[in-house]
Amino acid sequence: MISRIVMKWVRPLLACCGLLVLPLVLSGCLSHWFLESETRLQVENATEDYSILSLDVVALDGNAYSSWISETVLPGERSRVEEGDWIGEFKIRVKYTESKDASGDTLEDYRVLDFEGGSMYLQVTASKKGKLEYKFR
Repeated sequence: MISRIVMKWVRPLLACCGLLVLPLVLSGCLSHWFLESETRLQVENATEDYSILSLDVVALDGNAYSSWISETVLPGERSRVEEGDWIGEFKIRVKYTESKDASGDTLEDYRVLDFEGGSMYLQVTASKKGKLEYKFR
């Protein structure tokens, strides 16, 4: 008799506790979907005659740089995916060479790009005038 009464109240109580605990456990995962705190970036070198040496984030004073993609990306290749705490508009510096094998003089291109967070894929192409162009895909 007592076990029936206990089971009548314990089961709903356990079910309610489970329903309350589940959102607390998943809140970190769910908030990550809506509030990204980092950006995962992969760069594709879609040029034919340029080698990308690195992609850096420029500090507000313009004198300091934080390296984000620090590998050489030859024409037609992609970089590894790199994570960074960069969300918002940032000035970036792309170091590159006008060669297919990353030899020659190092040139720099500065742009302001908007990083939205999450996974981003940046495709770098070259215009007919020889300037680098950036497009997120």
